[in-house]
Amino acid sequence: MTRVAVIGAGVSGLVSAWALTSAGVEVVVYDADDRGAASPVAAGMLAPGSELTDGESELYRVGAECVRLWPDLAARLEADSGIDVGLRTEGTLLIAHDLDEVSELERHEQRLRDHGTPYRRLDRAALRALEPAVLRSVKGAAHLPGDLSVDTTAVLAALRKALRHNGVRINADRVQLACHADRVVGVSSSLGEERYDCVVLAAGAHSNDIASGAGVDLPVRPVKGELLRLRVPYPVVTHTLRARVDGVEIYVVPRRHGEIVLGASSVDCGFDTDRSVRAALDLLRAATLLVPELRDAEIVSHDVGLRPGTPDNAPYLGPAREGLVAATGHYRHGYLLAPATALAVVRGVLAHESPALTAQLSPIRHHDRGDQAS
Repeated sequence: MTRVAVIGAGVSGLVSAWALTSAGVEVVVYDADDRGAASPVAAGMLAPGSELTDGESELYRVGAECVRLWPDLAARLEADSGIDVGLRTEGTLLIAHDLDEVSELERHEQRLRDHGTPYRRLDRAALRALEPAVLRSVKGAAHLPGDLSVDTTAVLAALRKALRHNGVRINADRVQLACHADRVVGVSSSLGEERYDCVVLAAGAHSNDIASGAGVDLPVRPVKGELLRLRVPYPVVTHTLRARVDGVEIYVVPRRHGEIVLGASSVDCGFDTDRSVRAALDLLRAATLLVPELRDAEIVSHDVGLRPGTPDNAPYLGPAREGLVAATGHYRHGYLLAPATALAVVRGVLAHESPALTAQLSPIRHHDRGDQAS
């Protein structure tokens, strides 16, 4: 039986381990439980349409396919774990808070049309019918019915439970890659070296530090994001809301049991995990201007996560070196891209190649471009 080590127990590492065990592979997961992990504090938006930006067509293509795959993944995970992952299908509302944002909404709608993404422009009456709690004076909105969201806490719990049922151990050891000649042959820790047929690197913002020990360049950097979790006694909103309010990007993501997630700041500041007053004030002000009823919400937590960013904001998925498969660099899209990550890891481990879906997300793509440029 093929033996594989997975380094990292965020959503990318856990979904990789789950997919591998489903394919008959023996898996051991290593995770040092570092402060600042992004997966436990993520909002869980599966929203390629609302996050579509210029120059990211390939990432959008993969994300759109992942949205199609997510309902099946959620059903299988719930069957394996007995845990409801809170998949929501109401979609996203993009909201123009003021006149300056109407032109940006129109530009986003053009991008959606260019990519064939369904959306519906809403007048005030239609917006009011969908979300009566949204500020009445907003200047425009669009509904993206294809966007989804999940409860990230439930997804992680379900993956861990499914792995336990399959006999997978999650070790808290801090490990490095063990190499022989030009091949990764396992992992090493303070307890010694353990040999594996393949290692999957899914260590988030710490991936480059681990990869560099094996002479592999994965330019992943930490991007700090701060989120707030609120609780309300009744459903204030039912759709994910996205807007820019007085220059502050805000998303409002409803979950079950009255929980609402507000996010998120985005700052390149190394491995800083301090919670800032400025970020909390910006998020609360923007959210309560957009949805005034949130002023009465309870603040449950203020969380910090270090997203694994890359130079082109796209992940590294697939073989990076003989014996090493990358599943890292997802930036804001770890949950969205979970189906693609699982497919890429299984194909990379068992067939030493990338599936067509993720072929353009190879870990060696920057090296290839550099070779071509020279």
